[in-house]
Amino acid sequence: MRKVRRLSDYTVTVLGATGKTGRHVASESLARGWAVRAATRRPPGRSRWEPFDWDDPARWPGAFRGSHAAYLVIPFNHPGAPEAAPHLIRAVAAAGVARVVLLSSLDAEGAAPDSPLRMAEEALAASSVRWAALRPTWFLDNFTTGSFADMTRAGELRLPAGDAKIPFIDARDVAAVAAACMAESGPEGILPLTGPEAIDHHDVARALATALRRPVSYMPVSAGEFVEMMTRRGFPHDYAVFLADALAGVEAIPVSDTVARVCGRPPFSAAEFARQFAA
Repeated sequence: MRKVRRLSDYTVTVLGATGKTGRHVASESLARGWAVRAATRRPPGRSRWEPFDWDDPARWPGAFRGSHAAYLVIPFNHPGAPEAAPHLIRAVAAAGVARVVLLSSLDAEGAAPDSPLRMAEEALAASSVRWAALRPTWFLDNFTTGSFADMTRAGELRLPAGDAKIPFIDARDVAAVAAACMAESGPEGILPLTGPEAIDHHDVARALATALRRPVSYMPVSAGEFVEMMTRRGFPHDYAVFLADALAGVEAIPVSDTVARVCGRPPFSAAEFARQFAA
């Protein structure tokens, strides 16, 4: 007779469990009744803490050994982390984790073969684990808790994005798909993730202004001005250039049905995201 595992016996490691997506992945996992091990540099709130440091690879296996599934996120603003991602993936597989979900990006589709995103995805596909690579578009959360939060607080989104339209996604939708993929019979492979419709930054600003009940506008700026502004705010120069290049290079992004198909509901709109943030 096949032994059925109790949900509380199912254990997942969430890398970056206090971050933009990781905190929602941890919450989704706890809601499913799973035991969550939070792999972070500092102790989290509700989950068991597994100390993790990108600069200390000798301790990586300990954060994953004994887990049935893992969620991996690469911090591109941490020097050396993107290049180390394939090594981490191999370490996670060697630690015996059966299912691995990697937070990648839609940018991986057209990235050079030697780009960190492509190399991480290829290392995952070549591993012995069951895997899913999530390729989300730009996060709405960038405007509230991420790189552009200071702009929202100041009431002006100054970005080198022109009039590009992007199907922005809510990190809660990414987390819901990630948790589904970590389940024993969850979806696998490369999964593009977008919001419900393509909108421009003027639309984002209007959604934030309406929810926050104060002025928020969008002002297109040059890449140089953006990089200077971000470095003044304490962001690494290379990361600021990376963001500027990515924003300036946005091309038409097709809307994906992945969230609806996997979660059984539509993804959150910019207006819904803004209302939740303002509540």
